[in-house]
Amino acid sequence: MKKLTPVLSIALLTIIMAGCSATEAEPEPTAPSVDPATASSAGNSGNDDSVNKSARGNAIKRIGEPAGVSEATDSDNKLVNFAVQNIEVDPACTGPYPKPSENGHLVAVQIAAETGSSELFEKLYYGTDYSFGSHNWGFITPKGTTANNIATVATYSCFPENEMLPDMIGPSEKVTGKVVLDVPSPTGTLIFNDVLSDASWEWNMTSK
Repeated sequence: MKKLTPVLSIALLTIIMAGCSATEAEPEPTAPSVDPATASSAGNSGNDDSVNKSARGNAIKRIGEPAGVSEATDSDNKLVNFAVQNIEVDPACTGPYPKPSENGHLVAVQIAAETGSSELFEKLYYGTDYSFGSHNWGFITPKGTTANNIATVATYSCFPENEMLPDMIGPSEKVTGKVVLDVPSPTGTLIFNDVLSDASWEWNMTSK
């Protein structure tokens, strides 16, 4: 078998690089680098003792601060990394059939997330996809009252589908999008509960 001469090798490399640059893929959504919560050795209980927790037992997070879930024995093996990038109160709805808030105020929560391997999903979540759905969220008013139902019809029709976060997120995915909630006050505390890992986080809507 003949060996390529240095000149020919350089020429081929130039052609290959030119072809790659001409067919570059569109940039993928990026999720944050995350210092994750850890799931218990049994695989179902999430916790993060390294962060401040509220009186409700939730990890306290700020806008843009990372959160997530990983194995207790391997913190680098992450099931999900995510960050709340923005919280907008009373957003201008752009969906084709928007509905008014039933509780008083719509809130758009912008999230970036990245999920781990299918093997980890099978081990920790029994193969169940991940969800940031509105049914997993809660809201506490400034007076400490828990809202009853923040997943109304209006939360599903405020924005076009391509701006919303997918209802279910499978393994090895990167996603960005909005989750819309219907709350009774423009200020208060949003809570996200991850039932399968038993982890929970909260964000004060008045702080950035």
